[in-house]
Amino acid sequence: GLDFLKRVRSDSRFKNLPFMLLTAEGEASQVKEALLAGVDNYCLKPFTDVSLKEKLEQVYKKRSAAA
Repeated sequence: GLDFLKRVRSDSRFKNLPFMLLTAEGEASQVKEALLAGVDNYCLKPFTDVSLKEKLEQVYKKRSAAA
């Protein structure tokens, strides 16, 4: 996921594409690296449908406010 995020963000066509990382990696260093790479939100596995919905709504609100 993190490598894919970096490839997506390195392509100017996709630099503004909303990106949420779904991962089992919850170490602070991994989260920090994802944030520095430009992830919009981070959801740790296992997750519930409610927590996923909340995270997606946060991404949508963030992107809507920036537009």
